[in-house]
Amino acid sequence: MTELFSVHSLVRGFTYEGTTYEEVRVTWFVVGRQVPLLPYESAIMDYGQLEEKDRAFPEEYVNEQFSRQEAEALKAHLARRPEVTTAIEAIELPVMANASGCRRLPRGNGNDFLGLFKEKGYSLPFKVEGYFSVRFAEARVQGDDGQTVVVRRPDKK
Repeated sequence: MTELFSVHSLVRGFTYEGTTYEEVRVTWFVVGRQVPLLPYESAIMDYGQLEEKDRAFPEEYVNEQFSRQEAEALKAHLARRPEVTTAIEAIELPVMANASGCRRLPRGNGNDFLGLFKEKGYSLPFKVEGYFSVRFAEARVQGDDGQTVVVRRPDKK
């Protein structure tokens, strides 16, 4: 069976809404895929038994994943950025019938999307966006002003 792959990056020094974070995980996904890489019947568990309305979420999930060639091209594209470390993982098939893609994830409260394909110099033949959350990321400690201040506790009597 043909494989599907997920692609994730860790971005060091990630800046979002004026705050720079030590490291943020970004989950990349394909946007606007019109023709699935695999037949849904073989990629989604119990696909034939699902009602039409129940097929939308797992179909979107499958369409957001990458072929090996796409995943490797994306990794090479991101490798030009020294602050980005990218991993490719094979997806175990068939996926669960309740799988859902990134496009349906919430936006706001530190969760957001990156339109990678909208950036200057983007050259891949398919559109990629990323989903990230800074909710549990550590903010980077900002520069030191060079002064040392010693705070003394009052003596207890």
